[in-house]
This record gives sequence, C-alpha cells and structure tokens, in this order.
Amino acid sequence: MLKTNFNPSEKHLAHIKNWLIEEWNETNRGFYCNWNIIENEYAKNNVAVITENDFVIGFVVYRIYEFQAVIDIAETKPTERKKGIARKLINDTLDYFGQKGALVCELFCSPENSEPFWKRIGFENFPDLPHNSKISMYKPLVETLKPTEKAETATKISLWNCEPYQADREKAKWNWDLNFIEDKKTLTKPIIFPVSSDWQVELTKNGQKIVSGKVKRFRIDLAENGSFMIIRKLTL
Repeated sequence: MLKTNFNPSEKHLAHIKNWLIEEWNETNRGFYCNWNIIENEYAKNNVAVITENDFVIGFVVYRIYEFQAVIDIAETKPTERKKGIARKLINDTLDYFGQKGALVCELFCSPENSEPFWKRIGFENFPDLPHNSKISMYKPLVETLKPTEKAETATKISLWNCEPYQADREKAKWNWDLNFIEDKKTLTKPIIFPVSSDWQVELTKNGQKIVSGKVKRFRIDLAENGSFMIIRKLTL
C-alpha cells in the first residue's frame, strides 16, 4: 500500500541514499550528487517520501515560505517509474503545501525532460523573465483570476513584461478584470502570477489610473524572492 509521509525517519533517509547511490553507479544520473542538500533539508523537516510496505520509492525536497512553496528535488526510484507513483506523491505534497498556507508552488525542471510530467499535473511555464535561463514552472494552489490580453471592464490591473520607461511604447501584456466581494476591496479570486519585480504594473479603477510603476513599489504581496505578484485585496 502506498503512503505519503511528511515526517520520514532516518531509516527512510537511508533507503533514499541506498537507491540513489545504486542509480548513480549504474547510470551516472540522478540526485545523489545533491545528497548534501537532501540531508540538510531532511534535518529541517523539508523532505516528504512515498513508501510501499514502509520502503521509500519516491521523495520530494521542498521549502515553504509565507505565500509560496518551492520543490527543489523530486525523484521516484528507477524501478518504480511509470506506475503513477510520482503523480500521487506530488499531488499529496501540493495538498500539504496548501494546508500550510502556501498559495503557489514553483520549481526548476531538472532534468529538462521532466517538463512534460509537470505539465500533465497542472504546472505552467513562467513567462520569459530577465536573467532566467532555466525552465521555471509554477502551479497556483488556489483558484485564481486568469489574465487576458485585453480588459473588458473599467476596473483592471495591467502588467507589462518590461520596465516603466519601456512600457510607454508598448501595450500591456496581461490584464485582469477586477471583481470584488461585498467589502468592495477583496477580489473574488486572487491574482497569482510570476513577474520580474521591475516590470510595470498599473491599477485602473472606474477608468481612472490610480497607481502606475514597478511591481516592487506597488503595495501588494510579493512572494519571498519577489518572483510572484499576489493580489488578494486592494486598499488603494
């Protein structure tokens, strides 16, 4: 019986080490080269495992911040792949992140050929960000407001994929039509979107421009490293 465990034991850690060494010796692939990271994050209780009869056949190394979770490493034992084990482990882990209050999960695709798997379980590619050469992906953990190319209402948030001095010559790349619950401040669905903190963002209410400037100067939530614009409530 498969079981996902967010409090693995030293015995479980030894299982992971043993089959990572075996994989490395046979193929020169896998994450044994990152063993120090795995061991250090285990000490911080940042490792989840999936077991069969209490033997580890997959694991995830992660970090959780206030708004976001980051998956650093995820692997299934080579002999147990293509059985749906990774899907169960990741979905259980994403549920756990949500229970801890995270709103979005991000990762780098490593190896790069894992990209199709992440897409199948709902991850999306980041837009092109400055100085980002890796395949970055994300998945909101709550239902979000989706962007459009053109807003249809007079109350909207617009985002450019460039800095303000360049935005004067460009149309906004993404727009969100804003709808609020009864307090007229809280959005019916939050906006969660990957950004560069230097990109131009603009708030328009009832057709009037209220705020315009860099994302990092806009009074909104920014995830720990500034890689996500998270808007749940407007107080402007």
